Parts: sequence; C-alpha cells; structure tokens
Amino acid sequence: MIISRPQSGKVRTRRNIVMSFLVFLFVAAPWVMMPSGTPLIRLDIPKRMFHLFGGLFIPQEGLILWFFLLTMGLSLFFFTSIIGRVWCGWGCPQTIYTDLFDRIGRFVLDSKYGKKDAPKLKTTIVYFLWIVVSFIASFHWVGYFVNPYEMAATLTSASIFSETYFYFILFFTFAMFVDIGFIREQFCKYACPYARFQTILMDEHSWNVTYDFKRGEPRRNKTEKIGDCVACNMCVAVCPTGIDIRDGLQVGCVACGKCVDACTSIMAREDKKTLIGYFSLKQIETGAPIKWIRPRTVLYAILLTCVLVGASYKLITRVPMSLIAASNKSMPPILIPDNKIRAFVALRIQNIAPLKNEFQLKAYDTRHGKEILIRSGEDDNRFALSSGEIKSFSVVLETSPLSDSELQEGYLPGAIVLSNANEPDQKIEKILSISLPRR
Repeated sequence: MIISRPQSGKVRTRRNIVMSFLVFLFVAAPWVMMPSGTPLIRLDIPKRMFHLFGGLFIPQEGLILWFFLLTMGLSLFFFTSIIGRVWCGWGCPQTIYTDLFDRIGRFVLDSKYGKKDAPKLKTTIVYFLWIVVSFIASFHWVGYFVNPYEMAATLTSASIFSETYFYFILFFTFAMFVDIGFIREQFCKYACPYARFQTILMDEHSWNVTYDFKRGEPRRNKTEKIGDCVACNMCVAVCPTGIDIRDGLQVGCVACGKCVDACTSIMAREDKKTLIGYFSLKQIETGAPIKWIRPRTVLYAILLTCVLVGASYKLITRVPMSLIAASNKSMPPILIPDNKIRAFVALRIQNIAPLKNEFQLKAYDTRHGKEILIRSGEDDNRFALSSGEIKSFSVVLETSPLSDSELQEGYLPGAIVLSNANEPDQKIEKILSISLPRR
C-alpha cells in the first residue's frame, strides 16, 4: 500500500470541487423523490422495475438497456481518445475514496500517517473512521436498489437481521474497507480493466498528464545542471500509485494531476514553467498544437452520435405500457354456434408510466379486418393501474361469424390492442395466432 504525500495546487483544488460534487450526488440521489412520488433512481430488482429520472423501465425493454450500455462504452472510448484517463483521475470511486481515506488518516495521525511507528490508538481510530465511511457509502450504494427510507427506519431495530439488504451492506462495507484502505493502487495496476485497454484508446495526440522530456532531460546530476528537471523526485513522492511519470505513459498512471501541482511548485522556484502538465505527446515532440479532430476521434464521435440518436428515438417513441399475451394451452379454441370461434388468452399488463393511467383492451382479426369481441370482466374492457402496477388475468376472445372457407384457413391471425383510455395514440399491439378447430 502506497501512502503518497499531500499536494496542493490548482489541479488539486479543481479535483476537490469535482469530487465533492460527485460524492454529494452519489449520497443524495437515492433519497430524492420525484413530484409523482417515484424515486429519482432506483433499480428495484425483486419487482423488476427500474426508476430512472422520472421514467419507469422494465426488463422487457432490453433495447433501451443496450443503448444505455453502448452509450457508456462509446463515451469512455471517445473521451479517453481526446482527454486521456479523465475518468480515473476525476471520477473513479477508487480514486475519490482513496483521497477521502487519506484525508481522514492525516487528520488523525498527522505526520505519522503511513508510518510504522504511528500510535496504535490513533491508528485504530483511523480504521474505525474508515469503516464508518465504508458503511455510509455501502448503505447509499444499496440505496440505489432498496428504499433508503425503509432501510434507515429498520437499522436500529432487531428486524434488520432478517433483511437481506443488511448483509449486502455489511459485505460491501468490508470489501470497500479492504480495497480502499489496503489494496488501493494494486487494483488500478493489476485488476482494473480500463487500465489495460487505455493504451489502444489513446494516441500521441491525446491530452493527458505528460512529462516534457525535451525540456527536462537529461536530469540534474548532483550540482551539474543539464536539463530543466532538478531530480527532486517530488512527482514520484506525490503519486498515489508510485510510478515515475518521467518514464512515459504507464498503466499505473491515473491522471490525477498531483505530479502536475508538485512540478509546478518546484519549477516556480526556478522561474520556469512546469515540466509535467496536461499535454499531448506530439505537442511535446514537435511543439505543434493538439490535433483534436483525427480518424479515431471522428469514428468514436460518429458511433456515439448514432447510438445517441437511436436511444433518443427509442425514448421519444416509447409507449409507457407493457402487454404480454399468450394462448391458454390447457383450453384450446372451440367452435360455438353461428360459426364463431371462442379462444382463451392469458394477459399480463403493466403500467410503466410514472402516473396512474386508465387502459382499454380491444381485439380484431388482422386478416379480414373484423373486430373480435373481448370479454375481460371489466366494464367496456377498461381498468386503471397505478404506476408500476401489474395486472395478470385471462380474457375470452369471440370472433364474428366465419364462413366455411374462412374456417378452412387453419388459423386466424388476431391482434390484441392495449391503449391509454385518455390518450388513444398511446397503444401497443400483440399479434396472436388463433388456431381454427375443424368442424
């Protein structure tokens, strides 16, 4: 485990602002409720309902999930190709909570933090505070899946031990304490998949934390000054992963910018510009401005734009209701007097709008355009469902009189239509093949 030296500076100040905002957002989001009474974000796995920014999504809408994951992946590709490992240094929980743990350690132990001769009592206090922070973070992480108000109400009661989510909180608390407290940079170096494929996403034009080797090398050797680098090694001392940025781009670099602030402060004493900053490799080699528009950035931008357009179209045209229809296998269609066919169908309907809605069922013959009578037990086949409510029931379909030639067709392609009674344009249709019994 590496305990890096603290370092102040412009980059550190900006990261503090960004990280504070992200932590606040992470902690606050599970508690926020929409005006409709639904949570801002909640992935309710047992009920198979996912609340996202006022919208209610269900597993049957897999295409929307696919668009979301593809957008996240392509965004990572696009921004990494342009501005390097900005996620690692500015947004990754591993980096953010490592900084938070370090602040706690220095607050309690001061200069003894990370030293073998640190007082045992104060070290125990540090570990205790780390566990508290881990518990709070884990509680809010689980809060994205379980109602945090309900969890908070049961935390001090004996019933908490019968709740599954409590053991998830304990597991994540332990995992976070071990990971952020002791594993730290080893995860970034050896376990993080993003660190492995960053090299194929970045090129010599990517804007990233880089060492100006043309000015800095060769480094100062004792009193002999050749390049601008004074060999103070402050960039190594402040690095949270223990690498030497002067050796070039490495898997262990998380682009946190601490070495930038360190070098800036040292070079200021020499009345020179920093040797480490946000540059591109090509910019250092040739002095040319950064080439933002290049084949890989254009390709990623086109792909990301296509996915965003597809996702936007899918969300705009999305109908906030779900209908699953299946013929009752134990009760096949039967022929009744007047050459009518009676079929039995099982329906599962869900309202995935954020508000209560009234729905209506209709059915028709798609081959001949004739209406099919539907009996659901509701007046005019209308019923109301609250947001997220599911209604599972069976209906009876009864066709109009069929001619002898129609009965010989073998099957009847029917359709069941579920529509919003207040907004008829919002409707979905399920095709249902009704087998025709022989006379």
